[in-house]
Amino acid sequence: MFRTLLTVLSILAPALMAQNAVAQNADRLTVVELFTSQGCSSCPPADAVLKSLRDRPGILPLSWPVDYWDRLGWEDTFAHPHNAMRQAAYNKRLGRGGVFTPQMVFDGRYQSVGSRQQDVRKAVETARAEPRLLVTPTVTIEGDSVTITLPQTDLPEVVSVSSIWYLSDATVEIGDGENRGRTLHYTNVVRGANMLEDWNGDARTITVPLAEAAALGADHFALLLHEGYPYGPIVGAVSTPIPAVATGR
Repeated sequence: MFRTLLTVLSILAPALMAQNAVAQNADRLTVVELFTSQGCSSCPPADAVLKSLRDRPGILPLSWPVDYWDRLGWEDTFAHPHNAMRQAAYNKRLGRGGVFTPQMVFDGRYQSVGSRQQDVRKAVETARAEPRLLVTPTVTIEGDSVTITLPQTDLPEVVSVSSIWYLSDATVEIGDGENRGRTLHYTNVVRGANMLEDWNGDARTITVPLAEAAALGADHFALLLHEGYPYGPIVGAVSTPIPAVATGR
């Protein structure tokens, strides 16, 4: 009888573990970051791919416009030098030299050319199947602030907590450069990002002023948790829309 029970448990254990992994993956956000530019003629197809990912449950797409195309005739209206620095830091850790557009990075762990739909699909599946620490922060908006709650968590190393302000949709008429004369759409455009603190796993509450959203023209807030340092693998993420009254829209 005891031996039979052990046999049954040995059969069921892998299945239960698999179910738990599936449930965990379903509950977490996979962050897909696109490094793009209004001056890059290869980027619009990748921008469209990113937009299509927004409709998928469990995916947080973010667009990071870079400025290194600006010298070719058109200054990207959303670009920031820090975005290119973020991309370079990812590529250094992933063993790639230099930067390029359009590039997608998945949970800070994998990368691909952002316009190659099949490669993007495979990378999303790989990132979602990756066993990893799962942290589930919460954010609430009340009054003039965003309140971030980090639960008590056993962390193998310090986690970097970053706030992200982004604009869900934007349309830009391009006046010069490779995309001259085109009207392009952008999805979840990052308008500002700040490293808030290093977190050691203790239960924490962080308050962020909401006024920054209006100043940056953002209508959503996101929180990213990077393992080890600000550009390490992502181990937790959450996002929320910002009430229109707070943005003045």
